[in-house]
Amino acid sequence: MIRENSTSWEDPLPKLVALYFDNQLNERELKQLQTRLKSDPEARIFFVQFSTLQTQLEWIHTDSSSPQEMTHLPGSIYSRKKNWNLILYVTCCVCLVLGGLFSMHLMTPVAHVFPEPGSVWSSGNITTEEKLLPGSRRHLLRGAIEIRFTSGSVVNLKAPAQFTTHNSNEIFLQAGKLVADVPESGHGFTVETQTGKIIDLGTSFSVNVGAELNTEINVYRGKVQAASSKETEPPREILANEAVQIDSVTNLIQPRDYTSSDFIPLISRDYAVDQFSDNVIFQEQLPDQIAQGEFQVLERDGTIFLFPEKRDILLSENLPVSISQPGDYRAEEQIEKETDFVSRGMKVDCYRIYYDPASNHREMIRAEGVVHFNQPILGLITTKTRLLETDSVLNPLCAGGNCPPHSTSGSRSPGRRRWHASGHIESVRRSQNT
Repeated sequence: MIRENSTSWEDPLPKLVALYFDNQLNERELKQLQTRLKSDPEARIFFVQFSTLQTQLEWIHTDSSSPQEMTHLPGSIYSRKKNWNLILYVTCCVCLVLGGLFSMHLMTPVAHVFPEPGSVWSSGNITTEEKLLPGSRRHLLRGAIEIRFTSGSVVNLKAPAQFTTHNSNEIFLQAGKLVADVPESGHGFTVETQTGKIIDLGTSFSVNVGAELNTEINVYRGKVQAASSKETEPPREILANEAVQIDSVTNLIQPRDYTSSDFIPLISRDYAVDQFSDNVIFQEQLPDQIAQGEFQVLERDGTIFLFPEKRDILLSENLPVSISQPGDYRAEEQIEKETDFVSRGMKVDCYRIYYDPASNHREMIRAEGVVHFNQPILGLITTKTRLLETDSVLNPLCAGGNCPPHSTSGSRSPGRRRWHASGHIESVRRSQNT
């Protein structure tokens, strides 16, 4: 912070700058000034402003000519010379002001860093709310950071990562993975890599640049526009739950399998899901076909899909479930020996777990995954009977109790039981609002 006092120099910066322009700084004072300018953005702004004012004063002083020097010139020549001097002076002043404003822009922070404990740059420790200027380059050596841009966009990075901030709404990712959460104020937030450019169109997305310099893009919410750096093909819109890769060799944009594990911090902020294994994919919207009991909608071997089916449901009567007690259930005989209930009066959330392998085999194709909730699981609904019984309460398509007919999509959905190749499970858990 710069402070001035009429009787004394409380802050040495103004005196050091004045001595610098008078060429009167000794070696110790020069080193002190350099250190201050490197570490303090406000000091650099003061230096630019002082420099601009100093240059303007020098122009005024050096441009003035004594009358005696001009008496031998004709009046018209003297007048034209004054006019040209004035024009030149005004032009230079405008250039100096613009240059000063540009310099001030370069010294204005575009983002601030919020590190997790133990996070370090390759150059040393990271301070909380460390300022990033246009052109700031950083190498995150250890830990994780959150970058809050002045536009409102938020970027999370984990080590190792290398990046450069271009402005308040643009970042260059040289290596590593980032997750961007962009509000309306940051619309158009841009991530540039060596192979492409990703422009936000109202979304949350991740960008990963690996050792082979391919650019991998996953879109969790909204959509982005992806373009290759060599413009080998037109830009593409990538929608929620989609993923692409920009190949570093061919520079082509190629589809790839979507994953949601990058977005666990965003998911846990909005839902009661703390963590899940890599083969689980969380999607915010339950497709209508799945809600109607159809299969061959999302087919991926070994991949389990998790959807928030319905939230904040106040139970007006007891809700029948297949399983209500913790345990390891591996056979049909273990399920529904007795009728279990979730008691009425509770406010609950319902999540649907969906598995439909792509391989067309008659034998069982196993899939194992883990989902951690931050609220107790009150029950699991695993059989066709219980699913149909509870649709009027839990199925989002059953408005006013009018449920659409369920599909029986061939031999690959034998009873929608968890232990078959295709299966649904509904997990009923206590709502956070209770």
